[in-house]
Amino acid sequence: MAPVEVSATVAATPETIWQTCFERMEHWALWDPDLKEVKDVSGSGSCEEGTTCVFAMNDGSNPPMTLSNVEKNKSVDFKGSFLGGVIKAEGKVRINPVDSSTSKLDYSFQLLGLAGPLVSMLMKKAVIGGTQGGLDNMVKMSEEAQKAK
Repeated sequence: MAPVEVSATVAATPETIWQTCFERMEHWALWDPDLKEVKDVSGSGSCEEGTTCVFAMNDGSNPPMTLSNVEKNKSVDFKGSFLGGVIKAEGKVRINPVDSSTSKLDYSFQLLGLAGPLVSMLMKKAVIGGTQGGLDNMVKMSEEAQKAK
C-alpha cells in the first residue's frame, strides 16, 4: 500500500504548529489517536534530529522510533519498527507558510517491511483513519493555540 497522504490548510503559523504539536515529544500523544504516550525520549525531550523514543501505542505495542529530517517549524520524519522489524513504520510531516497567519500541513504515514504492506491492506481503514485523525487533531490544536495568542 502506498503512503497515506493527507493535507490541510491551518489558520496558524508554522511556529505555532511546531510549538503545539511537535516541539516537545510528549505533545505527540495529544494529536496521534493511536498513541497512548511517548516514552524513553533521548536528549532534552525535544523534537530534534536523531531523537529516539518509544511510542506506547493504544494496542499495547511499543515500537522504538527515531526522528530525522528535523527542521524546526518546517519538517520531521519518524521511523521505527514493530515485531522485531517485520513491520516498519514511517511518517513525515511538512509545514509550509501560506501567508502571515496560515500554513499548509502535509502528513504521510505508511507501513513497510516484510509484513507492513499486508498489514496495511488488512487494516486499511484503521491506517487511513489514524493518519487523517492525526492531521485533524494537529489542525484543531494549532488553530486553538493560535487563537489564544
